[in-house]
Amino acid sequence: MVQIISSIEWFFFPFGILLVVGIVFFLERALFLHKGQIRPENFLTGLQALLKKGRRMEAITLCEETPGSVARLMKIALIHASESQNFILDELRRNALLELPLLRKRIESLRFMAQLAPVVGLIGSVFYLLKGFWNLGALQAYTSLTSFSPYITSALSVTLIGFIEMFLFYLAYHFLKGRLRALIFDMEWSAKEIVVFLSRTQQKSDESK
Repeated sequence: MVQIISSIEWFFFPFGILLVVGIVFFLERALFLHKGQIRPENFLTGLQALLKKGRRMEAITLCEETPGSVARLMKIALIHASESQNFILDELRRNALLELPLLRKRIESLRFMAQLAPVVGLIGSVFYLLKGFWNLGALQAYTSLTSFSPYITSALSVTLIGFIEMFLFYLAYHFLKGRLRALIFDMEWSAKEIVVFLSRTQQKSDESK
């Protein structure tokens, strides 16, 4: 591997920059999504228990103290608990649309880098092959394969590194997309459950009056 890296000369720098930026983006997004990932069933059960006891402000405080998009949506639902079901749903949809760009931030950048890495490798391959042919032409005499083999090695090495980085970036991209899909599912499920719960609570309150 050291020989492969040394054979690509200064092409190591664009690959190194791509790799470092990709690692930073991946770690930042993975930590952010992990921080916002909670168990919606347990969280919703706790909110419902507080609401059944009439402690709505404590439930809102719990939402404020809990990180993540699910808790922020639950807070919106509790603030508008006295409104109609359609109004609460509209507010949840509107705020969910505001949450999505924050959740998707930098994830698509990993896919772009996965597409860019093999392009850099292809450029490097063409560069080293042209460099080899230029040097062969400058010799103006018969030459052995050993004169051209270093350029072939460099061309293949830079292509290989480009494909390796592409694989790593796509792996990171699909991992984060999976975490994002799970988080969006939790948001949708929690929103539906809290709206149904608030609607039933409102109906019971109206019937008791």
